[in-house]
Formats: sequence, structure tokens, C-alpha cells
Amino acid sequence: NAPLDPGTGNQLNLSFGAEFKPTDNFNFDLGYRKSKLTRNDTKLVAFDSNIFQFNSTYQFSRFVNIKARLDYNTLSNRVFGQYTFGWTPSPGKALYIGYNDSYNYKGFAFGQQQTGLLQLNRTFFIKMSYLFRKSF
Repeated sequence: NAPLDPGTGNQLNLSFGAEFKPTDNFNFDLGYRKSKLTRNDTKLVAFDSNIFQFNSTYQFSRFVNIKARLDYNTLSNRVFGQYTFGWTPSPGKALYIGYNDSYNYKGFAFGQQQTGLLQLNRTFFIKMSYLFRKSF
């Protein structure tokens, strides 16, 4: 008797991907995921989600790289982007500097219908890690 429970249904999950590597240092990944749930009792679609993904990496050297990732979800009409610079000078040591962006595209946000791209949030981050080899 849960009000948000869609009940029993038929679920479809599909996933496709492709990778293109023009050089040893540079690659592109494209991906697509589809999830759909159709209720058995009413034959209505409970949800239908399509996620498009784009990933790219450029490896300057063994230690330095940059990465870019873009996702678009048709269920929430959200575009998500992440851009990261990584430096790993030796095993156990790493530095990552990055930026995230989230947009709503022609969706429903803040109580009203949006007509174009609306930036929802923006995040800059720095992550450092160091492996201590001595036990205390």
C-alpha cells in the first residue's frame, strides 16, 4: 500500500558504448543507457530514462592528465559536466583539481518550467592524497 510504489512491471535496461583512441595519449568514450519500467496493472510507463555520456582523457605523461565528462539525463533534463586535472608524481601521492557544473535543460526547476539552460550549481574542488608507509 505504499503510495509511490509502481507495483509489478516489466523493466528494460539497455547499454551501449564505443571508444575511439586516435593516439596513445588521447581517447573518447561515448555511452548510452536506457531504463524503462512499464506497470503490469495499467500498462502505463512508470519511468523512461535515457542517459547520454561523453568521456575524454588526455595523458600528457605517466603522471599528468586531464579528463572531461558530460552526461545528459532525459528523465531529469539535467546536463552534468566534470573537468579534472590530475597529477600523480609517485604511487601513493596524488593531486586533483577539478570543476563540476550542473544545468537543467528545458525542465522543471524552482517551481516553474524553464525555457533553456539553467545553471543549478557549480563546484571547484582540490583533492590531495598521500600514503603514509609507516604504521603507528
